[in-house]
Amino acid sequence: MFCRRYFGLFLSFLLVGCAAEKEPLKNRSVDGIYKKAHALLKAGEYTDAASEFNDVDSLFPYSSKASEAQVLTAYCHFLASSYPDAIREIDVFLRYHPSHPLVPYAMYLKAICIYMRVASVGRDSQLALDAKEAFTELLNKFPESIYRADCVKRVMILDNLLAAHEMAIGRFYQRDKNALSAIGRYNFVVNKLPNTEHVSEAYYRIIECCLFIGLMEEAKNTYDVMKLAHGKSKWTKKADGLMKNCSKSVAGRSVCDLRNF
Repeated sequence: MFCRRYFGLFLSFLLVGCAAEKEPLKNRSVDGIYKKAHALLKAGEYTDAASEFNDVDSLFPYSSKASEAQVLTAYCHFLASSYPDAIREIDVFLRYHPSHPLVPYAMYLKAICIYMRVASVGRDSQLALDAKEAFTELLNKFPESIYRADCVKRVMILDNLLAAHEMAIGRFYQRDKNALSAIGRYNFVVNKLPNTEHVSEAYYRIIECCLFIGLMEEAKNTYDVMKLAHGKSKWTKKADGLMKNCSKSVAGRSVCDLRNF
């Protein structure tokens, strides 16, 4: 829905007058192919429309419509949920037309295609990282584009997904009594994803892990930072109770009650 909305902002000046021509065309002129492709697009025949738009570029590469047809080919692939094909078309377009007016939209469409393939928490997070990189690149190159607000929103969603992924791995290590590895994951959330909804829990888990292995000073320092940054969080309240129930470490070990670690 979001790509269709933004796509409509420039579709009108690309395809004015095309919608009326829906009859099969006998010749293979640029305008003829372009009109047929648009008719297929309007009819929801996205794969066939992509093929026709691709013909504009492949048969008439020096036409004024060729570069636009590349973007339209990618858009049709997107509508058909053929995201790798869409990304491939966009990469070619961006490589050969880095100054084209449609570059911001093409970059946005590529980012959305990657975003649509992002897996749920617990799976490989590489696509989430790739999607974030694509949105961030667009924000950096075109900070005033009409896609800015949507990009910022989706980067935040991706950050929360990445943080959830790190937290899930951290909890796994923690359940396995591998406190140092768990702390590494939680620290990543605290330091690299500080604006996500998982950061207060990450602080709490760091405190748990530090207490478990007898790092009382580190636990106290983390607790102090947590109190300043997330004083009203439910996780801070849990940390209050945790710290109160702990005494100084004995023989390098914490005497905290961490039976639920």
